[in-house]
Amino acid sequence: MPNQAKDMEEMLFFSQMLNECSPLTLLQQILIHSHHAIVITDADEQAGYRIVYANPVFCRHTGYELAELVGTSPKILQGPKSNKRVIEKLTPTLKERGFFYGASINYRKDGSMYPVEWNISEIKNEQGKVTHYISMQKDLSNFKRLAEKVKKSNENFKKFYLSTTKKNKNAENQDVVESLKSNEKIYAGGLRNEENADLFEDAFFDFSPDELGALGNKLDKGTLSANEFWAENPIDEEDISALIESIQEVDVELGLLQSQGQSKERLENIANGFKEVANNLYFCVEFNDGALIIDEVANVLMILDENHDFPVDTLLTFNKEVYEWLDGTVISKHTDNIFDGENNTIAAGNQLLLFLR
Repeated sequence: MPNQAKDMEEMLFFSQMLNECSPLTLLQQILIHSHHAIVITDADEQAGYRIVYANPVFCRHTGYELAELVGTSPKILQGPKSNKRVIEKLTPTLKERGFFYGASINYRKDGSMYPVEWNISEIKNEQGKVTHYISMQKDLSNFKRLAEKVKKSNENFKKFYLSTTKKNKNAENQDVVESLKSNEKIYAGGLRNEENADLFEDAFFDFSPDELGALGNKLDKGTLSANEFWAENPIDEEDISALIESIQEVDVELGLLQSQGQSKERLENIANGFKEVANNLYFCVEFNDGALIIDEVANVLMILDENHDFPVDTLLTFNKEVYEWLDGTVISKHTDNIFDGENNTIAAGNQLLLFLR
C-alpha cells in the first residue's frame, strides 16, 4: 500500500477514535496508563532536550517527581558508567532517521544504577517541523539477571558434559555441543548480522565496560602467558593433536581453493576443519570467544553458495590468525599473552563474516 494511502487510512481510524473522546483525554490516558516508562522532551538540542512530561512509570523507575524532572535534560540520568558510545549516536541518528533505538546505564535519584532500553521517536507539527521527542523506556534489570542465569547454567552444564562425555563424540553428543554453543552465542551477542549489530552489540549487550555489562566476553581478560596457562590449565594431548590436524586440513583445502578454484565440497571441508578447531577450543573456558567466532565462520562457510564471490584473502588472513594463535598458545607455547592471538582471530573473523554474509 502506498505511504499516502496508508497515512490516510490511519487518519481515518484515528478520527473515529476522536469521536468518542478528545485528543487531550486520549493522550492523557495513553501516557498515564502505559506499562512503559515514557518521557517527552522538546527538540532543543542545545538545551539538552528538556523534559516537558514524564509518566508515573518513568517517575517510579527514576525516583524523581514529575516537578523535579520538567525543565531538566535527560542527562540528569547519566553518570560515569553510562554508555558514552550509544549516547554519542543519539542526536546524529535522530536527525538522520527520526528515531533512535539503544540502551545504556541510567542513574536513579538515589544514585543507584539500572540498565535501560530506549526507543525514541520524533513528533512533528502540521508543518512537518520536529517539535518534540517521545521516548519509551524499559528497565532491563530482570533481563540482565535472566541472561546471567542462562550463562551460569550453561557453564555448569558444560563442565558436567566435559567431565562425562566429551571424548565420546557421537552424533547425539555433538548435538549437545552445538546447543551449548548456540546458548553461548545468544548470550555473547557479538556474532550478529549487520542490520542488528547496533541493537545487539551497542544496546543490549554493552551497557557498560565493567561488571554491569551483560557480557563477560566484552571484558579485558588481562595478560596470561602460555607458560602460566599451561601451568594451571593444560589441554589434553589428544585435543592438541586434533587441533593441529584440523588446522592442517584447512591449510590443504585452502591451497586447493587457491590453485583449483572454489567448490561446494571444498568450502564444506574448510568448514569442517574450523568446526573441529572450535569444538576442541570451546571446552577451554579461556577461549570461548575465539571458539565461537571460529564456529560461526564454519557455520556460514558450510551453507555458502559455491558461486558466492568473496575476497579469498580475508579467509586466508583469518586462517593465518587462527594458526598463529594456536601455535603461540598450544603448539610452540611461546606467546607472552594467549589472549592477543584470540583477539586477532576475533577481529579477522568478524571482518570475514562481513564478506561471507
